[in-house]
Amino acid sequence: MKKSRAKKLVCLLLSVVLALTLLVPALAASDKANKTPILIVTGFAEYPLGNTATGESAFPPETDAILELVAAAAPSLLQLLASGKTEADFDALCDTVLPAVNSLFDPISCNPDGTVAHPEVGLMYQYPESAADYPEGTISNGLALAAIEAVGAENTFVYGLDWRLDPMDVADELNGWVQHIKEKTGSDKVSIAGISMGGVMVSAYLAKYGTADISNVTMVSSAFTGLEYIGRLFRGEVKIDEAGLFRMLEQLIGSDVLTRIFGSTSIVRDIIALVDDLYAASGDRIFTECLIPAFGYCPGLWSFVPAADYEACKAFMFPLMDSTDEEKAALEAKIDAYHEVQANVGDTLKAAQKAGVNVAVVSNYNLQMPPVSTASDMTGDQVIETMHTSGFATCADIGETLPESVTGSYVSPDRMIDASTCLLPDETWFIKDMHHTGFSVAQNQGEFYAWLMTAEEPVDIHSNPLYPQFMQYNNDTQVLYPQTLLRGDVNFDGKVDLVDARLVLRHVRANDKLSAVAQEAADMDGSSTLRDADAQAIMDAYAGAKPQTDAETGTFLPDLGLSDGGDIAGQLEDALQGVTDSLGDLTGGGLDLGGLAGLGDLLGGLFGGLAA
Repeated sequence: MKKSRAKKLVCLLLSVVLALTLLVPALAASDKANKTPILIVTGFAEYPLGNTATGESAFPPETDAILELVAAAAPSLLQLLASGKTEADFDALCDTVLPAVNSLFDPISCNPDGTVAHPEVGLMYQYPESAADYPEGTISNGLALAAIEAVGAENTFVYGLDWRLDPMDVADELNGWVQHIKEKTGSDKVSIAGISMGGVMVSAYLAKYGTADISNVTMVSSAFTGLEYIGRLFRGEVKIDEAGLFRMLEQLIGSDVLTRIFGSTSIVRDIIALVDDLYAASGDRIFTECLIPAFGYCPGLWSFVPAADYEACKAFMFPLMDSTDEEKAALEAKIDAYHEVQANVGDTLKAAQKAGVNVAVVSNYNLQMPPVSTASDMTGDQVIETMHTSGFATCADIGETLPESVTGSYVSPDRMIDASTCLLPDETWFIKDMHHTGFSVAQNQGEFYAWLMTAEEPVDIHSNPLYPQFMQYNNDTQVLYPQTLLRGDVNFDGKVDLVDARLVLRHVRANDKLSAVAQEAADMDGSSTLRDADAQAIMDAYAGAKPQTDAETGTFLPDLGLSDGGDIAGQLEDALQGVTDSLGDLTGGGLDLGGLAGLGDLLGGLFGGLAA
């Protein structure tokens, strides 16, 4: 009898456990079902444009179309290089190349009055329902993935942007989405986030429809005050920055190899000089026959012009337009309406705050901007200048720091940013070394954005010690951490001691697991991998001892990413020789690569001595 009762009791307990196991996901879904839904407005060209009837891609252009353009331009370019480079020679190049460029971009062009020239070209896909209804694998946007993690797929909505359109028309579409989201989810509020150009559209929506339906506004790497280099280009300031070009290449590939290679030749300077000569000789033709027909009538692109440059840009561009007075008036009315919004965006955001809306601005910096204008020395995120994504922070030029006279609590620890001049200095966060839309949910970055998009109470730069005003992003580990992070302080108690070393050793031995930010603090040698040596370095720091680095003391050599053993010099020489050989083959031996070979000998000797 007792055994029978015991069996029944075990069966009952197993049934309860099973029921609870099945109920947990349902409870989690129910919890997220009550969350405020999030609407993410994507940026420029994130959603492709194409012929919606045939499926043919229009923007970005298909590879075959680009190759055809290159093939058409190559003979004329070679002829120009062999010529005396007179005005007639540049005109001959333009006669061939400009029509080919126009043909490439014609499908996405606008009419002179600002309307879309080819109505059959539009977004290749758009999903007005929640992320739960998207085809599997469709969503890759890191911000959207962070929203899904925070509020559930059923409460996450992503608006695909047709960047050609008038922002005031897009505002109408967004209002339709907001009303649909409220009806579908039963929520009385929607959290809205604008990525890049999406911030332009969010600004237009707020100015036109207010904040009665909005709980949170989050501007992420947003162009809500414009792009400086677009303003410069739209007033005719085209300039190739050689130093900026090399810096951007180094940041994109994570190496200065190309800089050293091309620095040993004159090829880059020759190309830049050729571009300068081309623009000097044929600048008007480039604008009137190419840039304006392809992009100059597009209201969406005019939204990128900063307010400070707007009148100057119209004064430069409008006389070059091949359009009637009526068409110019129609285009001007469209772009004037949005620029009234942009000029007053600070007041709009402050009014939203007063209405109880959580407003947050996230801005990235310390990356090279496109080196094609007189604004290329401004720090940014490789796409938009920090001055604009932050709402007018005072920023040092790329690679520089602010003058010593600039002080205060809003100045970044690296002295590159002064946030006191921002539209919203207490609600603006900065991330150093992060690309424009380099969102990742692999570590803790998604948690930061989710915190801003879902905050139910007012939050600012003082609300969470994990997310102070100035942060740093490690592209190798994908960890976001405070710039003031104390190396070695693994438990964040403000000091480096033996407890921190013990925590590192327990992590290395897999006894415990440190958080992503704690691992960043523990990575003493910058190898992005925690090892016993990091614990040793923490103990050295605690003891006030100088870290041992000489091979004779029995410690390790730095991890150079090369195979173990003493042949480091040989590996470097082989690698550099391979680059030399490849470039020689590519150019038919026409480049002088002696500088690169000398660099190989120098590095080989240096590392040969270290490994000996």
